[in-house]
Formats: sequence, structure tokens, C-alpha cells
Amino acid sequence: MEEITSQFFWIIIGAFFSLIVGVITFIIRNAISKNATKETVEAKTDLLEKDIQYLTKELNSCEGKFSILHKRISELRDSSKEIYVSKELFHQTIKQLNEKLDTILKFVEK
Repeated sequence: MEEITSQFFWIIIGAFFSLIVGVITFIIRNAISKNATKETVEAKTDLLEKDIQYLTKELNSCEGKFSILHKRISELRDSSKEIYVSKELFHQTIKQLNEKLDTILKFVEK
């Protein structure tokens, strides 16, 4: 009877330690799979650097396009200054033309 109890005791102890080893192995494997390795960190860093370089190129391109548009707008403003006439000046010119027309009509009517 003592032998059976002793063997049963060792089987329970073996099963218990086997269960503990299995749980610890699972925890370690899970921790390793979740933790970043040096290679994955470097790979992600490289991808981020490439993204930053691409976005920097796009930003520079947009800044170039913006400066070209700004230059064109400035040129249009400069050329439109010659065409632009203020409202007051326009009314004064019309008034002067009307006065001249009235003067001409007076001479023609006589």
C-alpha cells in the first residue's frame, strides 16, 4: 500500500511540475512574441524614415508649386494695376466727358 501511495504521490508531483513548466513556457513564448526584437524595431524605423523622406519630398514639391502660384498672382496683380480704375476716378472721368459733350452740343446747336 505504501508503494502505491508513494508512486501515486510522485505521479502527482510530476504532473504538477509538468503543468508549472508548461505554464511558464507559455508565458515566456507569449512574452517573446509580444516583445519587439532589434530587427523588427530597425525594420520599422527604416520604414518610418522612408515615409518621412517621401513626405519631405512632397512638402518641398508643394512649396515649389506654392511659390510658382504666388509669383503668378503677383504678376497678375502688377498687370492689373494698369487696368484697375477706382470708382471715384471712373465717375470723375464720366463727369468730365459729359461736360465736354455738353460743351460740344452747345456749339453744335448754335
